[in-house]
Amino acid sequence: MGSEYFGLGYDGPPFTLFSAAHVWPLGAVALICVLVAVFTPRLGAPGREALRWGLALFSLANWLGWDLWQRANGVWSLAYSLPLHLCTFAVPLTALLLVTRSYRLYEVLYFWGFAGSTQAMLTPDLTTSGYNFPHFVYWIFWTSHGIILWAVVFAAAAWGYRPTVRSIVRVIVFTNLYLLIVALANWLTGGNYMFIARKPDFPSLIDFLGPWPWYIIPLQLIGVLAFAIVYLPYAIDDWRRAQRGAVPSH
Repeated sequence: MGSEYFGLGYDGPPFTLFSAAHVWPLGAVALICVLVAVFTPRLGAPGREALRWGLALFSLANWLGWDLWQRANGVWSLAYSLPLHLCTFAVPLTALLLVTRSYRLYEVLYFWGFAGSTQAMLTPDLTTSGYNFPHFVYWIFWTSHGIILWAVVFAAAAWGYRPTVRSIVRVIVFTNLYLLIVALANWLTGGNYMFIARKPDFPSLIDFLGPWPWYIIPLQLIGVLAFAIVYLPYAIDDWRRAQRGAVPSH
């Protein structure tokens, strides 16, 4: 298969922000979220189970596909290829959520997905690698971020899951514990997972947040703000529930 589709040395036109190759998949991810939200409750139990397991298998296939692509092109390494960045770690967690129906995993993936994956899709690192439609890496990027959101929407539509204020606290604690594990992995491998060992090699928001390691503090504050923003629709619902004397059960 040629480099245009699968190889490392991509020689096609580079990916650019807000081009058709950027806007169309953004729309597709959003449309699938809407379709999952609308049609999941209308499916019978067999249909919901089929969708549940289909999404789980798709998550695993996406995760393995990215790993196999790196190995096939000779670029797999401990410092670069472990699933330790937030979104790459979220993909196998997505499969685990769908298999186990864990509400705690739902909480994590709700905030990581809507605060993290959406930001990644709005400013894709495809602009750095250059991989564009129809290259394999292009498809992996969009499906790996999309599947997190689709699974979260499915969990809400099929099982009635929703985050609460306590969810924000739990996810912040979990994320910081995860950061400690990632920091250890960076030290052992020489990697820069989650960009906490040093600034990324490409221009980013981190450039405006001060030197290492101090930029990690404002980066966390931005994360908390993002969590609060994506919780806002539920905060409004919480307020309305409180007015009626009803509160979320989770």
